Amino acid sequence: MKKAATVISFLLHPLLMPTLGLLLLLNSGSYVSLFDPAAKRAILFVMALGTLIFPLMMLPVFFYRNLVYNQKGTMVEEQWIPRFIILILYIVTSIYFLRMPLTRIIQGYILSVTITLAILVIINLRLKISLHTAGLGGLVGLIIALIKIYNIPLEGFLLPALLACGVVGTAKLLLKEHRPYEVYTGFALGFSCVLVTLLVY
Repeated sequence: MKKAATVISFLLHPLLMPTLGLLLLLNSGSYVSLFDPAAKRAILFVMALGTLIFPLMMLPVFFYRNLVYNQKGTMVEEQWIPRFIILILYIVTSIYFLRMPLTRIIQGYILSVTITLAILVIINLRLKISLHTAGLGGLVGLIIALIKIYNIPLEGFLLPALLACGVVGTAKLLLKEHRPYEVYTGFALGFSCVLVTLLVY
C-alpha cells in the first residue's frame, strides 16, 4: 500500500497542478479556447517553465544540500528554503503573465496559484499543511470558478478532480506524512484561494 501511495503522491505532485489547471482553462470551452493553438502552446510553455520545469531543475541542488532529506535519508521537517525559492519562481512567472496582454481569467489564475503558495509557505513555518491537497483543491476551485463565470458544463472534470483529492489525501495519510486536519486544511486553502481570486479579480 505504501508503494502505491508513493506513486500516487508522485503522479499528483503539486508542481504539476498549475500547468494542468492552465491546460484545462485553455481547453474549457470558454472564449479562451478560441485562442490560436500556437498562442496556447506559448502560454502553456511559459507556465510550465516557471512553475514546473525550473523548480524541478532545482531539485538536485536541494537534495545535494540536504534541504529535502537529511544524511540519514529521512525527510527534513523544515523545508522552508526550497519552498521559498520555488515561491520566487512563481512570483516571477506571475509578474511575467501580468505584464503580458492576456485575458484577466488567465492572469487571475496564475495570481491565485502564487497567492496560494505564498500563504502555504508562511503557514508552514509554524504548522504543517498538505501541499498536495492544496494543489488539487486549487484545481477544483478553478473548475467551479469556470462553471460559475462562464456557465460551462465542466462536471465531467469536477468529479475526477474531487476523486483525485480523496485519493492523494488518503495516500498522504497512509504514508504518515500528514494528519487528517492538515490534509483537509490544505484542500480548503487551495480551493478558496483560487475560487475567490478568480471571482474577484
